Amino acid sequence: MDSHNNKLTGVTDPAEYRQLIKTLGRGKKGSRSLTLVESFQLVRGFYDNIGTVTQLSVALMLMRVKGETAEEVAGAALALRSTVDNQWQQLQVDIDWPCYGAKRDQLPYLLLSAKLLAGNGFKILLHGDNRVLPHRQHIAGFVEAVGITSATSMAEAEVALTSTGICYVNADVLSPLVNSFTDIHQEIGLRSLYQSAIRCINPTGARLSLRSYFHPGLDDIHLNVAKLMADNAQALHRTNVAIFKGYQGECELNPRSSSSINVFRHEGFAQVEITTQLNALIGRKAQAAQLQAQWLTAIWNGEPLDSDSHDICTSTGNATEALRAHSAIMTNVMAVLMLTDQSLNIDNAKRLASEYWMSRHSHLMTQSAIAIFKPYLSLTTNCEVANAHTESI
Repeated sequence: MDSHNNKLTGVTDPAEYRQLIKTLGRGKKGSRSLTLVESFQLVRGFYDNIGTVTQLSVALMLMRVKGETAEEVAGAALALRSTVDNQWQQLQVDIDWPCYGAKRDQLPYLLLSAKLLAGNGFKILLHGDNRVLPHRQHIAGFVEAVGITSATSMAEAEVALTSTGICYVNADVLSPLVNSFTDIHQEIGLRSLYQSAIRCINPTGARLSLRSYFHPGLDDIHLNVAKLMADNAQALHRTNVAIFKGYQGECELNPRSSSSINVFRHEGFAQVEITTQLNALIGRKAQAAQLQAQWLTAIWNGEPLDSDSHDICTSTGNATEALRAHSAIMTNVMAVLMLTDQSLNIDNAKRLASEYWMSRHSHLMTQSAIAIFKPYLSLTTNCEVANAHTESI
């Protein structure tokens, strides 16, 4: 019996484990999907050295081909969660923020959103897997630059949460299974239900857990997964799960489009609507200089973005990205505020997010805090930015 999941037990016999593989692979007429319990046993059995990496890999690919069900994802997530040390649940965390998508050609502006929220009393745990493709911008490569601690133990995470309200933890610190699943992914070259399940573990049992998806249909699966996990793990009964389409798959809202956030609560389902916050932005993708950690620190500190540039195209290119950055930061802060306080409407959330931003440095006056953006908002040339405007913040 596992202390994380008091209704679930693993298998103890290799023959039972083989039966799980047979259930998936008996052919068109004889095969079926795994139940939640069987999926739990598949992953937990591998952890307990009952099954082999070959067996696990075969099962993952069989599920991948037919399409993973919510029961299979939930069972795998509960099994992953069962391998996380119980001490993590002693941490006081308000927001569980899993970051496993890693954007392609944008910086992870969610880091500045999270940092802003942490500076205003929220306790936030970021977690992700930094073993991603080299062209992806994973948050692990940027947390240190923006002053967020990368914790390598529960004790380090506790210190960081107490002192700054935020920390990042790589998933392999949470569960020894992470490296095994990542090895399988990199060797075979195909995704599996792990990529969805790891987002759902909420290792500290935070009251709010954010979940992003990219492919259509995964929102319904995540809603069902949230319900199934709450039904099977007592520590998750109080968790509200917010599910939305991520910006390039990352756990971050896209300010250039409206977003419907589906929320699972123990008492039922709800929906939060975020309107488009950045309209008609036309410009190139972020350039190499705008994918460096220094860009994030410049945004946060209110430093000039192009002090060495005399090229108007470069200046307005920075204007495009600065505008996108600010809108992304504010959009995500607004959304979290609305998710944590149901009495807030979008206008109140905007005002509160703006107050957070203006006061993010106690030593900065309000005008200094916004000075970084004013020059860029006035640059509208056909070289980069055309007809761009933000909703009033």
